[in-house]
Amino acid sequence: MTVQLTIDGRLHSAEPRQSVLDAARSGGIEIPTLCHHPDLSVVGTCRLCVVEIDGYTRQMTACSTPVADGMVVRTESPQLSHSRRFVLEMLLARFAAAEKPGYASGERDKAESEFERWVRRYDAHRPYDVIAPRCQVDSDANPFIRVDWNKCIHCTRCVRACEEIQGRMVWHLAQRGANLEVVAGMGESMLDARCESCGACAAYCPTGALADRMSYGGGPPDRLVTTTCGYCGVGCQFDLNVKDERVIGVTSNPAAAVNGMSLCVKGRYGYDFLDHRERLTQPQVRAYLLEGRAKPATLDAESWVAVDWPTALDLVARRFVAVRQEFGGDALAVLSSAKCTNEENYLLQKFARGVLGTHNVDHCARLCHSSTVAGLAMCYGSGAMSNSMDDVAEQSAAMLIIGSNTTEQHPVFGAMIRQAVLRRGLKLVVADPRRIDITEFAALHVRQRPGTDVALLNGLMHLILQNGWHNERFIRQRCEGFDEFAASLARYTPAYVAALTGVSETQLNQAAELLATNCPMAVLWSMGITQHTTGVMNVLALGNLQMLLGNIGIAGGGVNPLRGQNNVQGACDMGALPNVFPGYQAVTDPAALAKFSVAWKTQCAGDDSARSPARTVESVSTPGLTVTEIIRAAGARKLRGLYIVGEDPAMTEPDSNHARAMLAAAELVVLQEIFPSETSVYADVLLSGAAFAEKDGTFTNTERRVQLVRQAIDPPGDAWADWRITSALAQRILELEGRRAVGPHAGWNYEHPAEIMAEVAALTPSYAGVSHERLARGERLQWPVHDANHPGTPILHVDKFTRGRGKFHVVEHLNAAELPDAEFPLLLTTGRVLYHWHGGELTRRAAGLAAIYPQTLVEVNYEDAARAGLADGDVVRVSSRRGEMIAQAAVSDRVAAGVVFGNFHFPGNANVNNLTIAAVDPVAKIPEYKVCAVRLERVETAE
Repeated sequence: MTVQLTIDGRLHSAEPRQSVLDAARSGGIEIPTLCHHPDLSVVGTCRLCVVEIDGYTRQMTACSTPVADGMVVRTESPQLSHSRRFVLEMLLARFAAAEKPGYASGERDKAESEFERWVRRYDAHRPYDVIAPRCQVDSDANPFIRVDWNKCIHCTRCVRACEEIQGRMVWHLAQRGANLEVVAGMGESMLDARCESCGACAAYCPTGALADRMSYGGGPPDRLVTTTCGYCGVGCQFDLNVKDERVIGVTSNPAAAVNGMSLCVKGRYGYDFLDHRERLTQPQVRAYLLEGRAKPATLDAESWVAVDWPTALDLVARRFVAVRQEFGGDALAVLSSAKCTNEENYLLQKFARGVLGTHNVDHCARLCHSSTVAGLAMCYGSGAMSNSMDDVAEQSAAMLIIGSNTTEQHPVFGAMIRQAVLRRGLKLVVADPRRIDITEFAALHVRQRPGTDVALLNGLMHLILQNGWHNERFIRQRCEGFDEFAASLARYTPAYVAALTGVSETQLNQAAELLATNCPMAVLWSMGITQHTTGVMNVLALGNLQMLLGNIGIAGGGVNPLRGQNNVQGACDMGALPNVFPGYQAVTDPAALAKFSVAWKTQCAGDDSARSPARTVESVSTPGLTVTEIIRAAGARKLRGLYIVGEDPAMTEPDSNHARAMLAAAELVVLQEIFPSETSVYADVLLSGAAFAEKDGTFTNTERRVQLVRQAIDPPGDAWADWRITSALAQRILELEGRRAVGPHAGWNYEHPAEIMAEVAALTPSYAGVSHERLARGERLQWPVHDANHPGTPILHVDKFTRGRGKFHVVEHLNAAELPDAEFPLLLTTGRVLYHWHGGELTRRAAGLAAIYPQTLVEVNYEDAARAGLADGDVVRVSSRRGEMIAQAAVSDRVAAGVVFGNFHFPGNANVNNLTIAAVDPVAKIPEYKVCAVRLERVETAE
């Protein structure tokens, strides 16, 4: 039932619990505010939003006054203008701005702040000509947020934003009366108060007391371009601020589907890599190629020569054609990129299959979530996240986070989970060998030994069955394989599981009860689950758990693997994998082979036999090589050419010393990149690509949401968008071989990525209704999108599983490939940190991010540090059977005794992948990054 009220002489409808302010805004009427923001709790302190309401003897604050049926409201009158002017002048009495009266200054990042806008609107004036600043300007060392408390009006929006959006509680009010002030922590610096530099406080500040340091002083932007973040898989959107054809800042876009105003430090402040001096601005080739010499044994002294695009593309095309003619298409391989758009990944796998004639195409999903895709496909029929982040954060009664450092790897979603705990009492269970940040908000933190996830999960399910907490009806109606699965759990008693995992029997019982008796319950995981030789079994165990409890196909439940890179979900969807075409259509399926053979068919001029690479692929109908297999095959010269786009295997492959040796031995490496990466040392050709801000296309986030990426600026110099490079290279190869397009989707003359997405939609059932046009209209599409009128699918497996019935699988605990011994007595596990991303290629070139986290750290427990003679901050050598890394020791109880943690953001001898093992899961072929045996020793340094 709605409420009818009159506002400024017009009848309006409102919801019973709406405020007068919200009702007016819904009707297009603006009421001035300062302390109020629709995302934040209502405090009603600034009194700028006062209105007149019939029957009330005084002016009422619109933000805190609820509507009532028959209410008559006036939002403007001489009396209201007088009151608002009085409020503004009272605030101006302590507003010691650096600028002269008039306030607006073209030297800042905004033409005017919210406060200045209302000062101008109501013609408010300072009571004094000059006010001496009370506080030191720019007093905090945070590299991202500029602090000027002289502009603070005590609206507390920064305090509430930090608490209610980010969940960090950095800002507080201190003192009273005239001495009232906003302080960080207990009067510390922001970073000492555990600020995560998300910038929410600056985004919500209405005066400029808190501002984005990186854009301050640059003047207002020429234009704003809404796009999708190029970092993690959450899929935040924001506005790139462009001035003089440079990105000068990032501002929140309240209409962003996933994140609204919220952003993390990398999304908001990690954009300056775009202007880094090391950007590749034109193609380069090694001198030996131009001079017709044989490839030298080492490229160390072989110089780079800058060339134009025709020279570079012709050279690569001729070399690839020569390999095809002598050795066949399977002597070539393509590494695609989760950093690139959907359209670019589609073209890269089309290039591999339809032009080169090979299924040797893969990308970094092999190294992060290939076990998720394989495991979920086996039990449910679809390898993707089943739910949406908002329904998980807003409707879950309980949640299991296992193998995911959510607040550092997926910070915006992590903040949503923190709010779910704080606001509505979500029961959070975190299973992680480390005391990660999110454990502070958990009802229970269990610290299993690395590599014992199957035992832990089976132990929980043993207790769920024992207590009768399982969902018999769901199991009976929608699942198969239950009896054999249930019987397999008998030996996973609490005592047995406690001995394997190190988790006490008490905690096992507590975790099982919390997860089973609070419905719906969501499971979240990331690479702490997948990067094991038992990765597929870990995922199957999680699939079993959610079927056992009936948490599939409902809001607030589901299986929710969190994708690490911005478009790793989309790259998989587009078929940048050796075993599937776009949309997970298996290369071994005769119908799929026939479909893509016809679609991409080319033939030689005058040849009616339809001799084509697609037919070569059809005849080879077995999957191609995976990433790790590709690198090894290149080193052994079984592959004669690599085309690597936006990947850095020299940095990210396990046992990276061996990987670098393989790349050094490769015959031909063509690298398409935006920076000279660690892999560029081994490249023969460098093709200069474009960053996310320099091209159009789409990304698909972790929840299957397809979103537009919009070009804001041109690529630097003569760099090209990656889709344009791949298209031009394909055209040259077809010309050299005298082939012409015969199939309806065999051509390469694209004018815009929208045309590529139309081709994707024509061939990919799950994307059939996706188009740039629909996305530009603001439609929010999560695949599957079955046709042009389909609204998308926020939750999978609602009525039935993709495979029909969900299948329980028997999974057993197996030891990791390498365990500690007397020589290497500690377990190493790996991961990321908040201020860096992936191999650090971008974040190490973002000045502020690099300043806060300038070098690699290795986390060591107090006990292990004492045995090694290490103190916090000492230089430590970590060694495995494969190599060593040198880092600074961070000694704490964040890791358990016997466990060491390192990150892979820094190159050379600081890279933890010098240590990791190349053992792989037998199904998904994902390496075991999370477990290997190491030892520590203190490195003596000169004082």
